[in-house]
Amino acid sequence: MRRLFFITLPALVCCLCIAGCARMPRKTEQARVPAGETIYVASFTQPTSTSELIAGLIPEKQGRVPADMLPGLDRDLRNVLTGESKRIYGWLPANTANPGMTRFHASEQPQALPHWIEYGKKHGARFLLIPQVLDWHEREGSKAGVTHAARVRLEFFLLNVQSGALTGRSVYEEEQAGLVDDLLSVASFIRRHGAWVTADVLAGDGMRKAVKDLGL
Repeated sequence: MRRLFFITLPALVCCLCIAGCARMPRKTEQARVPAGETIYVASFTQPTSTSELIAGLIPEKQGRVPADMLPGLDRDLRNVLTGESKRIYGWLPANTANPGMTRFHASEQPQALPHWIEYGKKHGARFLLIPQVLDWHEREGSKAGVTHAARVRLEFFLLNVQSGALTGRSVYEEEQAGLVDDLLSVASFIRRHGAWVTADVLAGDGMRKAVKDLGL
């Protein structure tokens, strides 16, 4: 199977910086959370059926995140929120996340929003941040070269528990590409020091994107 490698091309990198800078981030609506309001944060979960979805679809050939990695994602999210956000957060314990989901019947439509509203009320939250892993594929290979690059899809929902309405949603989906495969990936190429990264590194980028998208 073909192995993918980054190549060091200083001249090409310099020439392509303009192209990399030209890829502007999408504008997103800022969440309306009053200043000083505590935002409670649920633990990461991975929906595997439509009854567990808040919105969207289960990806085809969904990659499952190892259960022992979820606590690490919770820690990473906490570090990102406390380091890059001025908001006040409350952290809900992992062992109480997502109870009673099986009571929702099978359907082709997402059904989990009522559960999360109930969950937020149970913990006295007015605003609840819900992080989810929709797809997770780990890097196969090393920093120098891979047979399959890491790929993730994370979704973050900001819920107004009192009104039952979602005030924001952030979606991050990326499969790392080599410089020769994606000429617009120059910025990521430089930031990652020309290395193939693991799925949890991509997930960290998704967390930082959520801070901006949701106005945290």
